[in-house]
Amino acid sequence: MKNKIFRRIIALTIAVLMLAGGMISVSAASAQYVPYESYTYWDDISGAGRKLVYNRPMYETTAVIDRTTLGIEAFASLVDVCTDNKGYTYLLDSESRIVVLDENYNFVKEITSIIGEEELNFVGAQNIFVHTDYSIYICDTENKRVLHCDADGNHLDTFILPESPLIPENFDYRPIKVVADSRGYIYVLSEGSYYGALLYAPDKSFIGFYGANTVNGNILDTLNSLLNRMFPNNEMKGRDTRVLPYTFSDLIITDDDFVYTATDDPNSGQIKKLNPGAGNNILGSDGVRFIDDGVNRTFNLGEPLTQRIIGLEVDSEEFMYALDSAYGRIFVYDAECRMITAFGGGMGNGTQAGTFMYAEAIALKGEDILVCDRGTGAVTVFSRNEFGKKVMALTKMTIDGDYVESKEGWEEVRKLDKNLQIAYTGVARAYLAEENYKAAMDVALEGYDRDTYALAYEYYRLEWINDNFTAVFLVALGVIAILVTAIVIISKKKITLIKNGEVKLALQTLIHPGVTFEEIKDKKRGSVVIAMVILALFYVSAVIQEMWGGFLFTNYDPGTFNSLWVLVRSAGLVALWVVANWLICTLMGGKGKMKEIIIVTCYSLMPLIIERVIWIVLSNFLLPTEGSFLSILSTVAIIYFLLLFVIGMLRIHDFTMGRFIWTSLLTVLAMAAIIFLMILVGILLQQLGGFVSTIFIELLM
Repeated sequence: MKNKIFRRIIALTIAVLMLAGGMISVSAASAQYVPYESYTYWDDISGAGRKLVYNRPMYETTAVIDRTTLGIEAFASLVDVCTDNKGYTYLLDSESRIVVLDENYNFVKEITSIIGEEELNFVGAQNIFVHTDYSIYICDTENKRVLHCDADGNHLDTFILPESPLIPENFDYRPIKVVADSRGYIYVLSEGSYYGALLYAPDKSFIGFYGANTVNGNILDTLNSLLNRMFPNNEMKGRDTRVLPYTFSDLIITDDDFVYTATDDPNSGQIKKLNPGAGNNILGSDGVRFIDDGVNRTFNLGEPLTQRIIGLEVDSEEFMYALDSAYGRIFVYDAECRMITAFGGGMGNGTQAGTFMYAEAIALKGEDILVCDRGTGAVTVFSRNEFGKKVMALTKMTIDGDYVESKEGWEEVRKLDKNLQIAYTGVARAYLAEENYKAAMDVALEGYDRDTYALAYEYYRLEWINDNFTAVFLVALGVIAILVTAIVIISKKKITLIKNGEVKLALQTLIHPGVTFEEIKDKKRGSVVIAMVILALFYVSAVIQEMWGGFLFTNYDPGTFNSLWVLVRSAGLVALWVVANWLICTLMGGKGKMKEIIIVTCYSLMPLIIERVIWIVLSNFLLPTEGSFLSILSTVAIIYFLLLFVIGMLRIHDFTMGRFIWTSLLTVLAMAAIIFLMILVGILLQQLGGFVSTIFIELLM
């Protein structure tokens, strides 16, 4: 009986363990329903820029369309995908083949040639565009033309390189992108063209180039170019190379006839929205980084990978979708150029659904995203999940100003995923619209949304002043009265507040620097201990300024803040200056001793410490529009410090101004040399440690 009970217990235990193992397996599988990471960026967290954070996936792979699912012959080279207003999908094979699918991605027909007076093939074509009238434009790249046909492949027109004085000589016409607006204007992008898109009028006449990128130069570049032209010689001519703008990698047109362009710029992957008339950028995207920060450069199988934005789409609600071919990622931005999410992957070796070998083109079908993979000859369909639908809808509501209506939804999103900065902005804007300024500030602070925080704080401060003006006025009046009374009593009774002579001497530096430094040099006064205390306060004030300075004026990030680094660039630089200056001035005939250099340098830091204390207080009360007061305060403190420092160094070394400047420059060079030697010694010690550990391991084995 006992054995039976024991066996049943063992069997039950095994069953429970197997069930638990199965549940774990199921949970693991469900947690990995996408073979890629979804992430976004938080802006304005630290001075270093944006911060990457992983977020809950908003898109899932719902279909992979290839020759097997369609039951057709394999694609020779699948290079493009597009859709029309009926929901039909068009796949372009560069070997003169268009495959048409219905709204459910079922095969409908193929177009392998354009029928007209003669049969035209389009081998080497790179792009396809379907107009609202369902006619088809094909960029027949290798044949240097754009073919226009109806939905059945009947030839309507051909666009070749027009004859025009606006077109430069030796212009190589290789169409790679074509779009047409509702009025019949046609935009053709030629491979390698720095001049923008070729623009054709509805009557097929060539108008000119449209929307070219420009080169951003600086004053030095302009002056250098001007000098080369004024004083030309062969060497200057050799160096005077023309800097050309980046070419467009894609262009699309929306239902309201706005043209959007993508530029294959490794520095920003710029996206622009062009004015239909002038062709200038009206998106406000200048300076926006449309690619990743951390993975802009990496290596894959020994080959460097550089992100390339080669595909672009914009939906009816002005959400932008950019395709990176190198990493196989899709970036989603709102109308204000704020990244919502990024997903996908593969890095040229993707084998799972949702990753790519060579992401070539992107298209939209309603809310679905279609990505063409030339490497696998397949089109991957990404659909918004429920979370993604909620986020996108709420984002649109916030942009449209429906803050209060979106509040509840954003609160739900924050519970589901705390890593979406746009959710904090949505909630903060809702509180702001409800005139709950304190709550708006708290949420904006949590989400590092300085713009919303500034708006809420402006109203909150005004409200607080109105409610507490009488009390504040009376307190201020009382403080002033107490200070005046104290000053009068101290002056009449000649009360000495500070009895320590060395402390008084140090404080006297602020008012009578000449007298102080004379006594330090001639009477051997001054305290190294007090100097070290001032140096410690200099470091502490730097830490406090970063940690407790006003949110609107600092970039404190608890996750990346390093007090040791603050120590190095504050007290560390002072110590380095003291050592380097002593070495240089000893060789250059300076009379200052190490102790004197320490005392003078540290005593001169007091204006900076006082400025930081005042700055910390004011930064917690001022608005960004009032930040000029802080700039003026910092400038005055730096000038005051330099004045004290120069007076002190001239006195203890007995230098003229010219000699002081010369030795100071040499001191800076010596500081750089010391830093270089320290780095070199660190590397050598690291290598030595690795060598010793390797020998130790070999001996043990």
